[in-house]
Amino acid sequence: MDRYAKQRLFLGREADGALRTKRVAVLGLGALGSVIAPWLARAGVGHLTLIDRDLVEASNLQRQLLYGEADLGRPKAEVAAQRLAEANSTIDLRPVVADLTSGNARELLSGFDLICDGTDNFEARFLINDVAILTGTPWIYAGAIGGEGLVWPLNPPRTPCLRCLLEEPPAGGDVDTCDSAGVLGPAVGVIGSWAALEALKILTGRAPHADLARFDFWEDERQFLSPPRTRCRFCTERITEFLDARWSLKASPLCGLEGVQIRVNPPARLDLDALKTRLELRTRGPWKRAGLMLKGQEGPDEITLFADGRALVHGPMSPERARSWYTEVVGC
Repeated sequence: MDRYAKQRLFLGREADGALRTKRVAVLGLGALGSVIAPWLARAGVGHLTLIDRDLVEASNLQRQLLYGEADLGRPKAEVAAQRLAEANSTIDLRPVVADLTSGNARELLSGFDLICDGTDNFEARFLINDVAILTGTPWIYAGAIGGEGLVWPLNPPRTPCLRCLLEEPPAGGDVDTCDSAGVLGPAVGVIGSWAALEALKILTGRAPHADLARFDFWEDERQFLSPPRTRCRFCTERITEFLDARWSLKASPLCGLEGVQIRVNPPARLDLDALKTRLELRTRGPWKRAGLMLKGQEGPDEITLFADGRALVHGPMSPERARSWYTEVVGC
């Protein structure tokens, strides 16, 4: 039986066939990305680049449909590619385990017909918006928290950009997160499916929904907010200050957990085998190499180093001490 027969009946032969020529980047393979990416894969989008920096954790399994218990501790991008290949082996899938920064965003997000936002932070979304301004690539902003969510297709300068509505990212304490407000899996599922539907419209040449669509499924509310009528100076003058930002090392507390996340910009290429030897001498204990990761213990802190230079510290280590530890062990 023809895999796409039912879809072709609705879309038409030309639009359905066009999907096989399209290239899409899905940034973030968490709750939203694990809904968006399977719909695009099953629809036969010709190429999907799957970008995520994180590992599968037990707390993900309540709402992130691509993963199971056997995947705990594995990179989400690699597991996602494996699951999608099982659903559709005829498309091209490229998993990328990476942290999106100003140093790699141009490289990671250029050359696509569409970018789908499956992230959970505004820093990444403003980087996507800058790439869209620079390259003219359409993208779909999506988010879900608690029992509500929103979807907004954007394609500056033909449409407003994200900064036309929200000039600067909100401060960290000004917005709820999954760790502070929780999230319902079915709400994520509806929002991810809506975003995937808008993606199919764009990829087949149909105009997407123009308004910002917001739903509160728990309170039975819905809003369609018209986009700003005027364009901001960032998309009209092609100002990409988030892409142009330069920083080398950041250490920040983990949201909702005891620990620290260390990020480097641009991403590095660490020699994990050499670091393993160095750290085992330093800590007098074993460190385990597993693919793109190196895990071990220093005092009360459990530390994971990634090949791209990132590190996760689970334990009482402060961000200031984490920065010092990182520069002592890895350098900067």
